Amino acid sequence: MPVCSLILLAGGAGRRMGGVDKGLLPLEGQPLISHLLSRFAGGHQVLISANRNQLAYHALGSPDIKVCPDLRPDFPGPLAGIEACLPFAQHDRCVVLPCDMPWLPENLVQALLDARHDRAQISTLHDGERRQPLCMAFSRRHWANNLRDYLDHGGRSVHGWLDDKPVIDVRVKGKARDFDNLNTPDAWPH
Repeated sequence: MPVCSLILLAGGAGRRMGGVDKGLLPLEGQPLISHLLSRFAGGHQVLISANRNQLAYHALGSPDIKVCPDLRPDFPGPLAGIEACLPFAQHDRCVVLPCDMPWLPENLVQALLDARHDRAQISTLHDGERRQPLCMAFSRRHWANNLRDYLDHGGRSVHGWLDDKPVIDVRVKGKARDFDNLNTPDAWPH
């Protein structure tokens, strides 16, 4: 499997979850982010965007995991988390996944990487109903400056950043639950 820099987003304020650090919430006996680590981390450099509990995130994986807080104040969103990780990325090919989608299909990272045919393209997961823009692959060298400029000019929306980009939607087979996003208390299994 080709190596990439895997950016796991766990840096949000957790507003929809009452302010808790979602990535560390227990799910099926382990922290939420551990589901992504066990499924996708093998063979890739792992960068975790986290603004709280950085030692706890670092302790979840190998010593090679780098935990990166935002460079901007006040939890400005997932794009700022990506921005904070990019200076530490050892590979041009970066794959981003959010911590609150713990059951993503195991072939997703490879599918996102394979869909891109040149450095300008950004591939994103399409779950059959909608684009999941926080599941994406892109070239760090090609897009890092553009992302920083977008944030410098007040942009925060992932959809907004992607609007004028050459985006390829990628569909992977999976059960409906594989694409569940656990970003509200009602979405969590009981």
